[in-house]
Parts: sequence; C-alpha cells; structure tokens
Amino acid sequence: MPTLAHRSIRHCLQMIGPFSPSDRIPQAGQKQFYAFITGLYQAMLLSPERYFVFPAPYEAYMAKKTSLPTLTPEKHHKQDSRESTLRNIIQQSISFYPLFLRQLGLHGRAQGDALLLSLDDYQAVLHQMRRCHDSKYNEERFRVLEEQGFCIAESENAVRISHKAYPQMMQGLLYLCADKDSKYALTNYLRLDFKNAGGAPSVSDICRTLPEDTAAIIHQVENALSGLNLKAKVKPLRGIVSDFQWKVEYTFKGKNIFGFYADHQQFLLCLYFNDHQLISAYADQLLQENSALFDWFSSQFPERLCTCPYNRRIRLGSVHRRICGLSNRAEVVNPSVSDVENALIVLKQFRSL
Repeated sequence: MPTLAHRSIRHCLQMIGPFSPSDRIPQAGQKQFYAFITGLYQAMLLSPERYFVFPAPYEAYMAKKTSLPTLTPEKHHKQDSRESTLRNIIQQSISFYPLFLRQLGLHGRAQGDALLLSLDDYQAVLHQMRRCHDSKYNEERFRVLEEQGFCIAESENAVRISHKAYPQMMQGLLYLCADKDSKYALTNYLRLDFKNAGGAPSVSDICRTLPEDTAAIIHQVENALSGLNLKAKVKPLRGIVSDFQWKVEYTFKGKNIFGFYADHQQFLLCLYFNDHQLISAYADQLLQENSALFDWFSSQFPERLCTCPYNRRIRLGSVHRRICGLSNRAEVVNPSVSDVENALIVLKQFRSL
C-alpha cells in the first residue's frame, strides 16, 4: 500500500473477517449492513480523497522527517506530537463513517426498515461528530453518504434514515448497537461480528482474520497450552485502523504469563516475568543448564533506551540490557515454529507448569 492512509483502510478490511451471521434476527439486514460497510472501505481504498481522507500531509511530513539527521537511540523513543496528530487525523477520518452510523444506531429505533431518531438525539449525534479531527469536512462527509443512497428525512420532531440500495441494513445496524454495555460492544460493531454480538470473540475468531501461517502458530500455542488450566483473555479493540492489533493474554493464578499481539503485518509473542529481577535470575539458571536455549532467550529482550522512570536494567549472563520495567517481558517478533517451541519450554519451566 502506497501510504499510511491506504494501509489503515486495508487494515480495517482485514480486521473485519468473513461474514458470520447471528441466528437471532433475519440474515438479510446483517448481510446488507456488512456489504455496505465493507463496500465503503473498498471504495475508500481506491479513492481516499473522495471520502475526505487525505494521505498527502502525513506522507510529506514523514518524507521531510527522514531527510533530517539520524536520531540518537534515546531520541527514537520520544513521542513525535506532529506525526501523532497527522496519524490521528487520517485514522479518525477513516473511522468517521462507521462511528457516525454507530451513534445513529445507539440513539435510534426501528420504524419498519428505517431508523427513527428524535430531532434532539440527531442533533446530539451531529454534535458528537464535531469532536473528531478535521470536523470542518463533516458536511461533505454527510453528502458522500447521501450520494451513496442514504435518505435523511427531517420532520418537525424526528429524523427518519433509510437506504435506497440496502433497504434492510438498518436492522443489522440496530442489532450490533443493541448491546451498549458490553466491553466488547465496540469491538463487535467495528468488526461487523454479528455472531458474537453480546459476547466476546474467541481465539478461533481472531485466527479467521489473520494470515494462515500466523493462525497456524496460534493453533500451535493453543494446543500446547490446553490442559494447563490457563485462561485466555481477548482484549477489546478500540479501533480497527492500523496500530490496533488483537491482544490475547493467558493468565495463571491471576497473573499474565503469556500472550500475543497480532494483525496481518506483525505477530508478537510475549513471555511475562512480572519482575525484572526474575529475568536475570532465570537467565543465570538457563546459562548453567542449557546454553543454546540461553542464547535464544537472551535475544528476545529489545533494549529500551528511553529515560522514563520505569526503565530497568537486567543481566543476561555477562551482558547488561535496559528494558521496560512496566512490561518485564520477552518479545518474540514474527516467531517461527521453533521460536514457539522455545517460548513454551521457557514458559513451562519458569512457571513450573
């Protein structure tokens, strides 16, 4: 993908996964809402500017930034506020359309195949959408929706919303918006996950959105951990544009001991040690017992050269390294089958599983 904007739009499509309906309502409304949102992303991917998603400012800034003198390792860890703002503008512009429809679904009710809101609720939704970056384009974005078939009819006290090409899609929208209180409500809505609406996605559901080789690694992990009395926790997503990944944590006796982050671009396997001193002590044990595994283990701790108060110093044999003391974890990037086998050996040995 040529730009961050294109990569972020593609990421939305990748995180949605295949259509998986609920048997609680007729499928027609589910299929139509699924088709509308995925079609919107596909069209946006071809022409982001038409949807008031502008790739150029971010790309120009990053090109200028890479032409500057190389930063010291410490400086690489500092937040670039300008880059962050430009990234957020792109991501919020992409998310505007599904989040606007979600606000309508949260405030509205069914009237036949249409969606009905009080005039006050509709004005509240419009006000809510003004909080996003580049809200000056909101009126143009509403016109884009109307050009694509949305009919927004205002009367004295109410607003009626329907769609010409997808007349039953409001049923699917309302179904995904019905569960307002679940911590997975936003996750299931953004992913158009009708099957899990009202509940939580499973690790198997995650695998359906990932490349086959990544899914195979996760199945390898799941099979190896079965029967060990570990609990897998899928963390809710706050978004599905780029930078938002699946996060799964495996807990034992109330502590996170293993986990992974995953999307189509990266897979990160994590071993948690809960205390930096335990890492040094376990490294000493491995050095005495299994030098090959020690060499692998020692290479899984990325050095953190930031100056934050949580930076910690660990000892890996004769080598000292600075790591993040908030995570205290080994990080295996895009692991192979043998990497997973080593990680599981370390996990079971360190935790006496």
